Amino acid sequence: MSAAAKKTSPEPSPEAVATESAGIATQSASLEIEQIAKQDLTERTSAVKDKLSGYLGEKEMGPLNWKNFLQYSIRQAVAKGVSANTIVLVLLFPLVAAMIAVGRHILGLTGFGIFVPALLSVAFVAIGIRTGMAMLIIVFGLATLARKITQKLKLQYLPRMALMMWLVSIGVLGVMLGGVNISLGQLSAVSIFPILILMLLTENFIEVQTGKSRHEAIQVMLQTVMMAIIGTLILRTSWIQKLVLLNPEIYLLIVALLDVYIGKYVGLRIMEIWKFRKLMR
Repeated sequence: MSAAAKKTSPEPSPEAVATESAGIATQSASLEIEQIAKQDLTERTSAVKDKLSGYLGEKEMGPLNWKNFLQYSIRQAVAKGVSANTIVLVLLFPLVAAMIAVGRHILGLTGFGIFVPALLSVAFVAIGIRTGMAMLIIVFGLATLARKITQKLKLQYLPRMALMMWLVSIGVLGVMLGGVNISLGQLSAVSIFPILILMLLTENFIEVQTGKSRHEAIQVMLQTVMMAIIGTLILRTSWIQKLVLLNPEIYLLIVALLDVYIGKYVGLRIMEIWKFRKLMR
């Protein structure tokens, strides 16, 4: 190119540069959201679904009997359009509940019952542990703030809880809109399902704050989150997913026997043994 041509070629305007930068940022955010969605076991269509469906083809099926009747049913359901992700989540949920029961009944951990940590683990699988923890802290903080605001109004329980849910919903909406405006891909990729789980746990957060001291409430919250993270790791482990999908009959029987064994245990919990170790000596 000649020197005259170089001189006459127009330089891009600031508006064009800004538009190009915005386009690159949008593409980066879209790729980040797509990567998050591909790792989501709770989605019906994702790379995880293809992987789980591929597991079914790795095992040859023998004649139909009591040892593989569920395997036949699962293959037939997947062939007719039922998501393999959904089947795996349903199969793994009893294992997560059993692990939480071990943590509470054998180890002596405290928490919001057994279903709250299990639901939190599903929410963490959907949006990731880091993003889920951030949203959980936000919802917990909003619930605490809403509790202080509604206490001054002296309302009856149900209208007060409805107003608190209104305040929490407005706060979560503000966080999501703010996250989109500053190009946070994690918040942009969050679906309504895990958000609703976290918001519906507001009542549990308020109850533990009302009936316990602040230190006890924080301790219950932390132990609940710890059990939820363990459940998340179980749900996201590939070899466990493959095991339950290819051997559902044996797996379900083992989980049921584990639940019975836990229920028969009447001794001291491990944390109680540690707490009263001096007296036991």
